[in-house]
Amino acid sequence: MSLLQLLVMASLSGSLIKLTDDIEDRDLASKQYAIPCGLAYGLSMGYLMLIDTDVALLFGGIILGNLITGKINSRGHYFGLGAILAVLFLYGVKLSPLVLAVAALAALDEIGDIIRVPQSLDFIFEYRLMLKLGILLLVILKIIGLNALIVLLAFDGAYMLTGGLTRRFSHEV
Repeated sequence: MSLLQLLVMASLSGSLIKLTDDIEDRDLASKQYAIPCGLAYGLSMGYLMLIDTDVALLFGGIILGNLITGKINSRGHYFGLGAILAVLFLYGVKLSPLVLAVAALAALDEIGDIIRVPQSLDFIFEYRLMLKLGILLLVILKIIGLNALIVLLAFDGAYMLTGGLTRRFSHEV
């Protein structure tokens, strides 16, 4: 798979996760629509994890970090997680223990939603900088490949862009 295809799939996954969030949390549409969105992002992420080892570590860590912090908490996300796990189990994806370090970084990014942080540090959690800086450090140390960082930026950029669009759309409705 080319880098462009990886970026498109990662962006699609990020957008679908945010859409699933907003359908569930903001009543953007009937909550039943969160299920196909969850299945779609789960299959997309699962496929990306099959074809790229570094992306598998990234998404595996994000999934574990979100499980730890309780962010996978709705029907759409349960279906997304189920789709990811189905792909991983069917095709036998194996993750190294490095996934735990990535999970810790992902969990740290979600701490801002769980505990009260000073407003001056809010931007760190709003833009999930712990994971981005952690992955950048792992790339610099040549522990994880550059694909993981590129995919993370595409995934998160699409997530934030979709969030902006759904906020705007929900105000117009």
